[in-house]
Amino acid sequence: MNFYDDLQFVHFGDARHTRARAEGRYFAGYYGIQFNYSGSMELWLGKQKKEVIDGPHVFITYPGVEFNYGAVGDQAHSLIFICFRGPRVQKYIDGGVLQLRKQRLFTRITDGTKFYQMAMRLLDQLRQPGPLSHARAVLLLEEMLLEIHEQPELPDKIFHLYGESMNALREQLAKTPEKNWDFQQEASKMCLSYVHFRRLFQLFTTMPPGRYLLECRLLKAEKLLISDSLRVNEIARLCGFDDAFHFSRIFKKYRALAPLDFRHKFGL
Repeated sequence: MNFYDDLQFVHFGDARHTRARAEGRYFAGYYGIQFNYSGSMELWLGKQKKEVIDGPHVFITYPGVEFNYGAVGDQAHSLIFICFRGPRVQKYIDGGVLQLRKQRLFTRITDGTKFYQMAMRLLDQLRQPGPLSHARAVLLLEEMLLEIHEQPELPDKIFHLYGESMNALREQLAKTPEKNWDFQQEASKMCLSYVHFRRLFQLFTTMPPGRYLLECRLLKAEKLLISDSLRVNEIARLCGFDDAFHFSRIFKKYRALAPLDFRHKFGL
């Protein structure tokens, strides 16, 4: 598994209900994902103005800059930290997936539970010895970096008003994409016009609701094609498509393979 040896993990941990502070801290030769998953914390570089957040946010630490961060006053907060180094990191930076910010240091995590679970899976791999665990840890780190990179930049007011509802809807779409979803009705539940709902949904997910639902249906179809011997017309029905012909045409358009060809190529 030498392919993953160009990245090493330096420090990692889960500081729960801590009031600790780090001031004048330099990260010599390594980088870190710092995930505040509960409580409030403050952060600033050098003599810059403090940034204060509450709840799930991430910031990236990196060499050559003085970091100051920690609890706000006497309030406890909880923080997962994962630090790493190696030639692979420069590829992340060059590719834009790891951004070394000097302003607006925090990135809000819209689905804190999902990101927390991802971080805990990574910590679990780091606690296990061996090259396979290391390889899985690197892949999970890259998944986390992509998740951070894809977070929408939402005004606080928008996030607090609609974040919970949008995340719940997104999860339900992924869980039951075969349902006959009515987005006009979903907009009404949030007291929004459909036009406003569609714009907000795209802010939260990077896709319009119809396209997001289609991707959820295609993902479910992929899983059924790979793991089951169901006929194509039955898979179409289970994934919310009107008929097998329509399903096959859409699947080939977005996956570049007909359903049966996909099964032959990737199926068990």
